[in-house]
Amino acid sequence: MAEETKEQSCAEFALFVTLKIIGVLVALYFFLAGLSLMGGSFGALGGKGAGELFTITDNPIAGLMVGVLATVLVQSSSTSTSIVVGLVGADVLTPRQAIPIIMGANIGTSVTNTIVSMAHAGDRLELERAFSGATVHDMFNMLSVLTLLPLEIITAAISGEGGLLYWISRGLTEAAVGGAETDLTFPSPTKEIVSPLVKAFLSKDKNVVKALSFGEPPAYTMPSGSGTYYCVSSAMSSAWKKVAEDAYEGLTSCSGFANECADGSSCYTDAGDYYTNEISGARLIGKGFLKDAGDVAGGIIGLIISLVVLCTALYVLVRLLQSLVMGQAKKVIMKGTNMNDYLAMLLGLVITIIVQSSSVTTSALTPLVGIGVLPVHKMLPMTLGANIGTTCTSILAAFAVMKFNSIQIAFCHLLFNLIGILIWFPVPVMRRVIVRAACTLGFYASYWRLVPLIYILVMFVAVPGVSLGISLLYSASVAAGVVCTILALGVVGAFIYWWVRMGGCYKVVSQEEREARKAEIEEEMGVVGEKKAAPEADATPAELSV
Repeated sequence: MAEETKEQSCAEFALFVTLKIIGVLVALYFFLAGLSLMGGSFGALGGKGAGELFTITDNPIAGLMVGVLATVLVQSSSTSTSIVVGLVGADVLTPRQAIPIIMGANIGTSVTNTIVSMAHAGDRLELERAFSGATVHDMFNMLSVLTLLPLEIITAAISGEGGLLYWISRGLTEAAVGGAETDLTFPSPTKEIVSPLVKAFLSKDKNVVKALSFGEPPAYTMPSGSGTYYCVSSAMSSAWKKVAEDAYEGLTSCSGFANECADGSSCYTDAGDYYTNEISGARLIGKGFLKDAGDVAGGIIGLIISLVVLCTALYVLVRLLQSLVMGQAKKVIMKGTNMNDYLAMLLGLVITIIVQSSSVTTSALTPLVGIGVLPVHKMLPMTLGANIGTTCTSILAAFAVMKFNSIQIAFCHLLFNLIGILIWFPVPVMRRVIVRAACTLGFYASYWRLVPLIYILVMFVAVPGVSLGISLLYSASVAAGVVCTILALGVVGAFIYWWVRMGGCYKVVSQEEREARKAEIEEEMGVVGEKKAAPEADATPAELSV
């Protein structure tokens, strides 16, 4: 009887796991379908000028802040970077415009585990450790952006095209696909699989897209000065015929004067009207139930549907993977506390590749830091591994889109994290800057429980919002932008002066409280009575353990 019960239990477990695996595959399918639908929707919008909505990303600071705010809203860098890859694949964004957005997405994703740390607000010491461990992720991403974004902007200004990440990723993409001037010519297997579902919603008319790509034909004044004529190249003629052949056959040829057009071109007097009515006025959405809604309305509806599908599928995918593997992963993490830092980084990478979300990995680690199982200095390498692991989603999205530029921006995402790690991790002094900054925030959080909430609202909402507003102000009035920039920098400078030079930090936490905390730390770590270098005022157990 016991054996039958055991066999039944094993069969039920196997069935349960099988259903979860099937759920993962279904969620992955809808994720890819949502990504493809999003690209088609943006293509429909961008083809008729609605793409101008994204011109704010011409400013790298605006692009950075858009990336932060967008990722904070969707609570997933995997989602936001996949969206950026889709935009680049749809030619709505260039790789140069997308790089700051990718950087911003890395900052925005760190808000999740920061929120998780607030669950430890009931215990002062747990909150200090948890908030320190959570903000390690923030500090690395912010310091990497402060280092790499100016370098990207300066290098781009010198080269006239792109910066360091742009050129390295371009070289890697050229090596991978063989050339930069054309898109990949072989079909994407994933695109072929999801295309039937996507085409049920919308399908772009490639003939209209090609005709639009030639632009409006140039107009010339007739020798008599009584009108204009247009020169239409053979390639343009071929594209026009495929859109509206009957109307093309009714065009009026030039007569009464010598043909001034180049060889191979046709001369028409009403080609401008034809372009306006038949080409520019044609619908980009050629098939699907969204066709009758028009390009703008259909594109917006398709975009909304794609975002809902994309976010839902990614959420389900992460939750199913988490339930399948995170139980065992936590046991591995416990063993990872005594690992070499680079092995710990590899551990974070592998776990994140499996669950496809750095937020899941870091959010699972944060409570372990809070209860004292995982030291902050071990949280850092695992977080950096998670940052690398999450780039797999954008790489997957790039190969779903199968465009040169989309693959390039996926490489940019990977390179940003790798170069950031090379700058801030191998050298102990640089590594300590990140841990020191995170532990300082944890120190203040242990005295003021609202510090995590204030930090989230300021760093992930107020600062990105104000910075985005100021950067957009420059396009309206340079003088107003300069004045607002000076005022903002003045406020920040005044706060730093008050905090450091006028003792503002001691008004938040007094010197007496700091001394008492220092003694508490030494007693907790069993170093009372030992002669050692005095830690700085904001030292914490996590920092002293480095």
